[in-house]
Amino acid sequence: MINIKTIHESLEKIEKQNQVYELMDDPEMKIKTLDNMIKEFDLIGDAALEGIKDVTDLLKKIGSEDVGKRIEKLTEIK
Repeated sequence: MINIKTIHESLEKIEKQNQVYELMDDPEMKIKTLDNMIKEFDLIGDAALEGIKDVTDLLKKIGSEDVGKRIEKLTEIK
């Protein structure tokens, strides 16, 4: 499943780096900060992709017919 905690932590790091970036005057440090932000966005993408792969594998194991039956049962409960 998608690890929301990892994504949230990366977003917090990006927000802090963005705040620091706004205060910087040194172009080299700005580039390093932007590079760090890009790496964090990469981590978010990797975490999401891994979650999607896990869910896809789970759906393959369950089978589409079983998923349809489960959804039908859930809609009957409401």
